[in-house]
Amino acid sequence: MKKTSFFLLLTLCLFQVLFTASAIAQSPAEDTITFDETFVTATRTKRNLTEIPARASILSAAEIASSPAQQVDDILRFVPGINVNRSAGIYSMRPMVTLRGLSGDEQSQTLVLMNGVPINTSDEGGVNWNRINYFDIEKIEVFKGPGSSLYGNNAMGGVINIITSKPSKPQEITGGVSYGTFNTVRQDLGLRIRTDKDFYAVISEFYQQSDGYMNVLPEKKTPYDTDRPLEAIGLSTRAGMDRNPWLKWELQYDVFRDKRGEGYQVYTPDGVYRNFNTNLFRGMLQGGDGKFHYDASAFYQMEHYYDVNEGFRGTSYFRYDVDAYREEAGGLLNFSRELGTNNTLAGGIEYKTGSISGGDYYQTSPYDTVTNKGKIVTMAVYAQDELGLLNNKIRLVAGLRFDRVRFSDGDYYTTTPWEESPELKNHTWTSLSPRLGLRFNFIREVSAYVSYAKGFRASILDDLTRTGWMWVGPKYANPELGPEYMNNYEAGVDLFPVDRMKISVSAYLAKGKDFLYYVATGNTLYGNRPIYRRENVTNVSMKGVELEINYPVLKNLSLSAGYTYSESKIDAFDERPDLENKYLKYVPKHKASAVVKWSGKPLHFSLMALYKSAQYANDENTKEIDPYFTFDLQLSKPLLNCLNLALDIQDVFDNRHMETMEYISPGRLINVRLSFAF
Repeated sequence: MKKTSFFLLLTLCLFQVLFTASAIAQSPAEDTITFDETFVTATRTKRNLTEIPARASILSAAEIASSPAQQVDDILRFVPGINVNRSAGIYSMRPMVTLRGLSGDEQSQTLVLMNGVPINTSDEGGVNWNRINYFDIEKIEVFKGPGSSLYGNNAMGGVINIITSKPSKPQEITGGVSYGTFNTVRQDLGLRIRTDKDFYAVISEFYQQSDGYMNVLPEKKTPYDTDRPLEAIGLSTRAGMDRNPWLKWELQYDVFRDKRGEGYQVYTPDGVYRNFNTNLFRGMLQGGDGKFHYDASAFYQMEHYYDVNEGFRGTSYFRYDVDAYREEAGGLLNFSRELGTNNTLAGGIEYKTGSISGGDYYQTSPYDTVTNKGKIVTMAVYAQDELGLLNNKIRLVAGLRFDRVRFSDGDYYTTTPWEESPELKNHTWTSLSPRLGLRFNFIREVSAYVSYAKGFRASILDDLTRTGWMWVGPKYANPELGPEYMNNYEAGVDLFPVDRMKISVSAYLAKGKDFLYYVATGNTLYGNRPIYRRENVTNVSMKGVELEINYPVLKNLSLSAGYTYSESKIDAFDERPDLENKYLKYVPKHKASAVVKWSGKPLHFSLMALYKSAQYANDENTKEIDPYFTFDLQLSKPLLNCLNLALDIQDVFDNRHMETMEYISPGRLINVRLSFAF
């Protein structure tokens, strides 16, 4: 779309807002903290947080709405135990969200679900956070620690489940328009219906455009560095029926298209840019009664990744394009059955395929072509037993999952400049992932747990099949990679010292074996770019402590704070003993946050502070990224019962910081938003 198209949409949306201003509407939901919410992700059964022998967090729609964040992963920064690497703010290509001290440049070790189905790609393990519309979300469930006993691959550090909302009224229309720093404009519109026969449908869309900012430090700027613009549009449609308790169904289809500049231009009309064009289909059936429940899901996701690159190597100009198709498909079947008053048995099966077919096509001499293909298939079965003892004062959860992962159909071709054609062999890996946890609730003021869980993850397709460029830079394929494993030992306690206050503390020790990690090979490309390769590190250890305090002081005033300590290091590396006792890259040792929210008169406000300590940026721990401190602020005012005017300010004090060695953050971002709901 061109800018004129957007301003037409903007004008129409503003007209619609003004036309409906006199309608009877919902008042904005109060932002409250509750301690008795049900949680599904940790056990695949509905449980109160104090029944789960693990650390879990919930972000509600009210908490999301009261945050000045403009992307879903920005909101997660304030959750203890989560590390978010979004170095360029809303302009980031592929943000990284990791859990529990895992390397901050590796998204594939944290599983992300959308309504229960996985959205990580098998090719590079990433999640396109930019395509998720945060105005569509009912809640986000975060399960920390290995979730492989239920979810298998990718759940090494934990699971993040994004759950979208369903209509509760016959008709609902929501939307908004906003304008902010760097000429950033956004428009949202959502339509929801529910009939008297409990058929419901949702259509939501958003459009975002920005001129972008200069993300290169002044001393590193070249004549070819430019601002990095973005343009994105997303559409999500869902329809379902939940009248029959034994046969509830839902269909979902999402479309996302974007174009994100990388801030560099020599000859190409639009400079260097990327597209992450995505289509997602999901179908769900579920039902049951008070004792038995089942849910079945089928999904298909296709991401067409297109990348235009140009630049100089010395005095020689180069241009190449990346064109790749990443496909995911699969089916899940889960069930649970109450065998007694305090005994629930759950189980399920899973089948998933992921494939890549892509290539780098050089437009300048040497006219090289680098292509890669591959397929990975996962078949799994799991079982879990939940048992309440001593009148449910002790809850025992024991689970076991068997995974069979097969890599096949690998193909790699290249001419120059890599001159390396690895032999791609078929591989089959199997794993048993057990889990055992105990939760103790002997007195009302104290709830404690201990747990053990084993994590398992096979390699991503990109590392098995492709020699080329990754987020770390140029890298070699390693078709001999094996899976990684992790044993996690954990204990935690929830304290309720006074009415409505909750203090949660957790400590964990994780031991990784054959840990998958990018390591510099010692070779360079074009004489100055180190070439990396993914390796199985013999042993790593991760230990940490997480603290979270929530206190709704008054009806309209709430306080929360969090602290995370993480220490992640290489204990043994048979092939590279020089890296032993080195810390993992992009893992801050300390992270702290605090949030104050007021939802009364005359204004609603939310003040959020975040501190992240220094972190290493290379294997040898010789390069370090400085610590930083940011404040975010939201001020909002309900108008005419159906409108809401909000001022969002991220990084209030313009503390421009680094999350990587290459890019500096955009600094202070100011955004004004007018939204409506009726």
